Amino acid sequence: HTWDADANEYVDFTLSFGPMLLGQSPAAVVSAVREQLDFGIGFGAGNRHEALLAEMLCEIVPSAELVIFSNTGSEAVQAAIRVARAATGRSRIIKFRGHYHGWLDSVHVAIPGMPGDGPGTSGQDPCAVEQTTVCEWNNIASLTDALGADVAAVIMEPINVNGGCLAPDPGYLEDVRRLTAHAGALLIFDEVITGLRVALGGAQELLGVTPDVTVLGKALGSGLPISAVCGSREVMSVVATGEVAHMGNFNGNPLSAAAGRATVTYLKRNSEDVYPRLDASVSVIANACERARVEHGLPIQFNRTVGVGFAFISDRPVRNHADRLRADPEAYGRFAMRMLDKGVHIPARGLWYVSTEHSEEDLARASDAILCVAKEMDNLTNGSSL
Repeated sequence: HTWDADANEYVDFTLSFGPMLLGQSPAAVVSAVREQLDFGIGFGAGNRHEALLAEMLCEIVPSAELVIFSNTGSEAVQAAIRVARAATGRSRIIKFRGHYHGWLDSVHVAIPGMPGDGPGTSGQDPCAVEQTTVCEWNNIASLTDALGADVAAVIMEPINVNGGCLAPDPGYLEDVRRLTAHAGALLIFDEVITGLRVALGGAQELLGVTPDVTVLGKALGSGLPISAVCGSREVMSVVATGEVAHMGNFNGNPLSAAAGRATVTYLKRNSEDVYPRLDASVSVIANACERARVEHGLPIQFNRTVGVGFAFISDRPVRNHADRLRADPEAYGRFAMRMLDKGVHIPARGLWYVSTEHSEEDLARASDAILCVAKEMDNLTNGSSL
């Protein structure tokens, strides 16, 4: 739960936009950080938590043999791209329409919810994307046409959570894995959201496809800033040998690394309980949205995977980037404001994050709020303005 400046209490499904998988103040993480405070806040050099956390990630993430740390997902994506270019001797990067890989200029194009393939905001360097090609996700022909001898890496969200919690088509990831290997390009999974959330080993464990490089973030630090790039020993050796410089004063800092160790330790010990609970919790929200649509005519669509969902106001299911562009984000924003009035805080852009700490009572409160808001709007259907 969170409280605003006027002491209003909310059941929180924003979870700091993803990191708070274990709740707002998980005891194990708080204890680990407090203990480290007595030893020092930062050293610049490596620290014991950093090394041990890297070893833990190599145990749980299928693609991980060597690890480097950064502070944010945006930074880690750029590090992964640099590693890919050095490891392959190539320069071009392929990303997918409606996938999000951070706010830096080289990948901040064709972002979720934006028509066209241009920059996501004003002020971007127009030259920064000269080596970035945009393809259609879940369309193997689009990737086949774009792959060439100059492609260093193909980067994607293995589950396109930012785009609307969109799932890969059956066999699609396997085909991408085969095509990239044949072309000599690296496959990068951006698991900043899905890492540790959908399964202990991320979406690659859940879906059974192993990339060359993985980017982790958000849930890894339980609210403290930390991200990681994991990959095969062969690929990541360009950093280990010093060929690629990986710099950053706060990379793998002891407070964040201590939080990461505590987070991974908790999830490893409790994984058999955590992931079924996260899946069941999202199902409760999905079922409430279905009831709101059937019983009250609210045109709400809800896509989901383990631990996270994405809702839209749309008169049709949202299955791809084009479907999302046909949804009504302004109407959903007003739905989110009405939910806030009922004491439920959700991101206005559609995401729903659940944590290990959401109780049955919390989920029931959210479900009741969805149905109450839907009833208030029961005369507004087919995506009309709310």
